[in-house]
Amino acid sequence: MNKTSLFLTLFGALFALVSMPSCRTISPKAEATQPAKPKYDKASYEYFVTRHGYPKTMSIYRNETLLRQANGKSPIYVCLSQQRGRLYVNGQVAADWPVSTGVSGHETPTGSFRIQEKKKTYASNRYGKMYDAEGKCIDYNADAFKDAVPEGGKFVGSSMPNWQRMTSDGVGMHTGKVRAGRRLSHGCIRTPHRMASELFNITETGSRVTVTQGLEACYPAREALDSTREAKKAAAPSGSIASDTTR
Repeated sequence: MNKTSLFLTLFGALFALVSMPSCRTISPKAEATQPAKPKYDKASYEYFVTRHGYPKTMSIYRNETLLRQANGKSPIYVCLSQQRGRLYVNGQVAADWPVSTGVSGHETPTGSFRIQEKKKTYASNRYGKMYDAEGKCIDYNADAFKDAVPEGGKFVGSSMPNWQRMTSDGVGMHTGKVRAGRRLSHGCIRTPHRMASELFNITETGSRVTVTQGLEACYPAREALDSTREAKKAAAPSGSIASDTTR
C-alpha cells in the first residue's frame, strides 16, 4: 500500500469515528423544564397570592374600588389554616390580611357568627395583667376567672380596640398583636390595627363572620394558589416535601 492509499484509509477511519453517533441515549424527560408560572396583572388578587411568602406574610391586599362599596352586608371570612382574614364585596376579595387566632387549648371556634356587639374602646374582663398592692405587675398573662387578685392589688384587662363580639363567651375580632402564620390569642381573632379599624367602620351589629378551617368555598384564587404550590414542590430538593398551609 502506497503512502497516498494509507493516508486515505486512515482519514476515512478517523472521519467514521467522529461521525459516529454517541451511545448515550438522551431522554426527552432528562431536560424537562418547569411549567411556566401563570402571569397575572400586578393589581389582581391572584398576583398577590402568588407572591413569595403568602399566606405567611404581614402584607395586606386591598382593592380600593371594592372597599369603597363595602357595607354591613359584606361577608368576612377567617381561614384558620392560612391565618388570613378576607372581606368580600360582590363575590370578589376586597381585602386579605393576616390574623392571629387561638392557640392550642384556646382554639378559635369554626362556624358562622353574627356580630353581637361593637365597641371602639374595650378591655377584656378575663385576660390581662395582675398587680400587687405596690403596683408591681406579678402576672402578665393573668386569668381573672381563675387567678385571685392579691389584697390591695388589681387586675387590668388587656386592651382590645375595635372590639366586635362574635360569641356570648367572649370570642371576637379586635386590634391585637399579629405575627404572620402564628396563633397567639386565647380564642379571639387578632387583626392589625389599620384593618381592624377599617372593618369596625364597615360592619354593623348582625354582620356575618364565617370561620373555616380550610379555604372558604367561595375562594376565587384556587388556581393561582395551586400553581404556586406546584412550583414550590417542583423547586423542592428530591426527597423533601414543600410546606403547604392552604389545606
